[in-house]
Amino acid sequence: MRPPLLRALAATAFAAVALPAVLVAQDGAALYARCAACHQANGTGVPGAFPPLAGSEWVVGKPDAAIRILLHGVQGALTVKGVTYNQSMPAYGTGQIMTDAEVAAVLTYVRTSFGNKASAVTAAQVAGVRAATKGRKAQWMEAELKPFR
Repeated sequence: MRPPLLRALAATAFAAVALPAVLVAQDGAALYARCAACHQANGTGVPGAFPPLAGSEWVVGKPDAAIRILLHGVQGALTVKGVTYNQSMPAYGTGQIMTDAEVAAVLTYVRTSFGNKASAVTAAQVAGVRAATKGRKAQWMEAELKPFR
């Protein structure tokens, strides 16, 4: 659920205006609750099962790979910080569809939390990747994602 300030802004004509990253990240923190069961509240993941988001090259690199993972999911072997994980993550982490703004908010939160110091993700960036991958039906594999990292 979005904080009241963001719900109010989203309902106005000002919703198209880029919000400061700190507000987007706060909204993303609420959305991250969907991710915490696997990636943990502190972003450390579960050793041997679910990869960490803290310090992950998939998180702090270019946002395109993370956007693709969130939009379509990922399966098979995925190496994070030198450790290979072999799980399947559904689209949106839970299979529950997210808007471009929600994807941007949760990725901004992850990219700026847990010691990560990456740039914010915008809804426009998510929309661009969503449009470019709209015909995709399968989850991503690591080899397909590497060029976008």
